[in-house]
Amino acid sequence: MSHVLRLVLADDHEVTRTGFVALLAGHPQFEVVGQARDGQEAVELCERLLPDIVILDIRMPVLNGLGAARLLQQSLPALKVVIFTMDDSPDHLEAAMNAGAVGYLLKDASRYEVIDALQRVAAGEEVLNGAVSARLLRRMTTRSASGAATTENLTPRERQVLSLVANGCSNRAIGEQLGITTGTAKAHVERVIGKLGAADRTQAAVRGIALGLVTQP
Repeated sequence: MSHVLRLVLADDHEVTRTGFVALLAGHPQFEVVGQARDGQEAVELCERLLPDIVILDIRMPVLNGLGAARLLQQSLPALKVVIFTMDDSPDHLEAAMNAGAVGYLLKDASRYEVIDALQRVAAGEEVLNGAVSARLLRRMTTRSASGAATTENLTPRERQVLSLVANGCSNRAIGEQLGITTGTAKAHVERVIGKLGAADRTQAAVRGIALGLVTQP
């Protein structure tokens, strides 16, 4: 990406905010343009500063991260919301996705993982913590397997792509593993999502597992 990505960070712990800013220090692609101590302050900052990405903790006073995410999706639908939390519960992940979050990172993530996730989110991908999303996929699969509908058969290559999507791979990673370009991988993913009648990558993975097209990650 050529332009600098402007971020707003919301966390009620100053040491966390300071650490996150330090983590991104010196990286030419990111600039933290605002910091908030609670969800309400985060909403007001975003509406005033119009950042590219907002990073929200879940547990905050006044208004929690999920409430802030819902409000921001209404007022700034183009804003990309990333949850950055210690909560590794699939309940919180599901709630975050329902609130409009496109990223879910745990606070023990490495600098590389954080930067890679922000870059992928900025490029239009969803980035979810692998371990937490796997537990959520298992739960959603259990809920939906009994009523899973039949669907148009996927090609062998599309099944490979679906399996990699279910294991949390980005389009770039899919391309590298299958020896194809990122653009071709993206096209495969979009066809898979369409064939499964899914809204996004995560739903496609859930339906693929429910239909027995891929094994659970």
